[in-house]
Amino acid sequence: MKKLILNKNIVGLGANSFFTDFSTEMILPLLPIFLERFLHATKTQIGIIEGLAELSVALLIALSGFYSDRLGRRKSIVVFGYALSNLIKPLAFFAQSATMIMTIRIGDRVAKGIRAAPRDALISASTPKGSSGFVFGFHKMMDGAGALVGSLSAFALLWWLGESEESFRTIFALSIIPGIISMAILIFIITDVPFTPSPAKHFRPNALPAQFYFLVGFQTLFSLFAMNYSFMILKAGENGIALAIIPLAYALYNLTQAFFAIPIGKLADKFGKAALLSSVYLAFGLGAIAMSSGGTIGVWIGFAIYGFFAGGFNSLAKAIISDTAPYDLKATAYGVYYTSVGIATLISLSVAGWIWDSYGSTILFIAASISAIVLAFALFMMRDRLSHTSESFS
Repeated sequence: MKKLILNKNIVGLGANSFFTDFSTEMILPLLPIFLERFLHATKTQIGIIEGLAELSVALLIALSGFYSDRLGRRKSIVVFGYALSNLIKPLAFFAQSATMIMTIRIGDRVAKGIRAAPRDALISASTPKGSSGFVFGFHKMMDGAGALVGSLSAFALLWWLGESEESFRTIFALSIIPGIISMAILIFIITDVPFTPSPAKHFRPNALPAQFYFLVGFQTLFSLFAMNYSFMILKAGENGIALAIIPLAYALYNLTQAFFAIPIGKLADKFGKAALLSSVYLAFGLGAIAMSSGGTIGVWIGFAIYGFFAGGFNSLAKAIISDTAPYDLKATAYGVYYTSVGIATLISLSVAGWIWDSYGSTILFIAASISAIVLAFALFMMRDRLSHTSESFS
């Protein structure tokens, strides 16, 4: 059964994501520290940088998905997006200001905006009916495994090279190696899945079903109150975790993300994706409570729980979209989803940085935890609005 599900495209796209995340996560756990310590950025600036990076995804991803549906091909767009990302990230080696880091982050996220919707549509097109939760869970597991190796590599290199600015820059430059491997896999192993192009001459989000927009509404609302990895890393430092150990704590997050991604997907296929999605909302809330409690133990618990959340948040949403969106509009659907969540994330991170600078981190993490728990119970109570339409378009 699993051999049939895990065909060449699914395994190859998983391996591509593994090495791309390997490259990315050599940089990301160090970037907030690099910005704060060596480039003297404030929490507000860091929040704006991350928010603008996510907005860059939002501005391109819907158009990329629509163009992919019109073109009738996915791979060429995916290759271009991954190539741009893997070439621009190592340029952090040269950064001399927060503005330069912002430009690099935006460039990397623009690349994600180009590739994400057609890639997810290509995964969906390669997925046997009834197994979308498992397949997107597998892909998320490969993401998490690559991220784990990347963050452990960052930890090992920082431990070996020391905590100097030069060490950070060296690690940024070395991230190009796994990026090149990811591109080789994508170019030489993945095959396109041709389909009849969408006849639509205009962007048609109104053609997507109501269940899809119910999902997007919940994910967008949640994203308004959530915070991303950068604030968790900064909170770890505030709670007393040594700088060289922070990538190791971040590696724990990636370990739990990779470990739980497939079980979450399999349970979602069996018991309902909306119910499992509500559980990952709840996990985020509990992780934020642990982080807000202060101390190093809270950091380790928070990162571990946050990994469970990350293992299901986007992969479950993508599986629901795979089940509910019409075949010729799947990339359009993924584009609309990422756009909405990306705009909400810009607002969230910009406000989160301001709250931290103005009132401290505790109120920020407590507010995020309460909001997540409330939304978790709300989604669970209304889960039938999503679950009863599963597989209707597969």
